Amino acid sequence: MSIAIESADAAAPTDIRALYARMGHVYHQPVSVHSFTNKRFTVNFRVPLHQLRHIVPAPIDLDEIPGTGLGMFSMCACDFWVSRIGWVHIPPVRNNDMLCRVSARIRKGDSVYRAYYTLRSDSSSRFLGFFGKRFSHFRKQVAEFVRVDDGATYSLENRAADPLCRGKFTAVMASVSKAKPATTLFADVDAAKQFVFDLDGSCGYSYERGMLSFQQIDYPPWDMYFCHEYNYEFPLMDYVNEAFGLQPEMDCVLCMQNTRQTWGTSWLYREGD
Repeated sequence: MSIAIESADAAAPTDIRALYARMGHVYHQPVSVHSFTNKRFTVNFRVPLHQLRHIVPAPIDLDEIPGTGLGMFSMCACDFWVSRIGWVHIPPVRNNDMLCRVSARIRKGDSVYRAYYTLRSDSSSRFLGFFGKRFSHFRKQVAEFVRVDDGATYSLENRAADPLCRGKFTAVMASVSKAKPATTLFADVDAAKQFVFDLDGSCGYSYERGMLSFQQIDYPPWDMYFCHEYNYEFPLMDYVNEAFGLQPEMDCVLCMQNTRQTWGTSWLYREGD
């Protein structure tokens, strides 16, 4: 990780509950959301499982990269349109988004689901941010974004009001390919895709209520690529690594584009339900 945290230390939480209170809250999501993604880049870092345990609530299990003792700590930078909420079709709403996540497993009833657990999500759409903040488990906030997508470069900058949650990612589009980078533990892009993206959905946890949340996501067949030339600045990940003793190693940056998804409903439930 590359940059200092602007003014974050003075207000830095001393425990995980304080951090999550700063990030946002977890609620039910009573309606599904249908989206079409333009581009999504996901920056993935390997972290020992015992270190990741410090930042994920105990009722949520960590997903292990098979046979390694390592999990995945990631940041997504993406933009998409939402054109339907529940049964209601709406004029397409364009949104830029950054989302900090950990690969996880969550139990609901008799089933265990592979999912990603969200620490924080920022959206440029005031409409989606307003409702996502109040009706989702993504700890969503509204932020100003700057996006460049000119065919040669893809860049997304999050100018969140909270300096800890700002960030920037830039990719050289000519460097996107199926070729395997030297940094990754995965055998190829399909193996990376299977671990990072071939999931059942997303999950969350409300410390205030002591309740879990699982959301099924309808994923299409992914056409996934590695990105080889990129830059990033993620103050939130920098802070979490330092404050909670994580020692991340770069694995890979994954890229997908032009993909439809449906984000299902989610309802808070107690462990064991």
